[in-house]
Amino acid sequence: MQNEATLVGLSIDEDKTKYMQIKRIGIKDITHLKIDNFAFESVEDFNYLGSILNADNKMNIEIVERMAKGNKEYYANAKLIKLKFLKKNTKMKIYKMMIRPVITYSSETWTNNKR
Repeated sequence: MQNEATLVGLSIDEDKTKYMQIKRIGIKDITHLKIDNFAFESVEDFNYLGSILNADNKMNIEIVERMAKGNKEYYANAKLIKLKFLKKNTKMKIYKMMIRPVITYSSETWTNNKR
């Protein structure tokens, strides 16, 4: 692994490199993965390109985070939205261009579960 990394100009940092194991029933949790002279720490979830991924592949954490970010975006623009002299079309453009994309980012990957 070290040889392949150096061929492309990369170095391996044990402190920054983590791994996530997708869990299945009956598989033991491994706390550290040992490869050559490196020991990589296991994580349950991490943030990748703004989306939260977890070992159980549950989307409820991601959806809650998206809603919280949407609320932050709404309240950041609340003064504009509440202005009386702005037309409804302008307020809808603010919503469609600034608030809705924050909430729906990566929603194509969300799974629908009935529980």
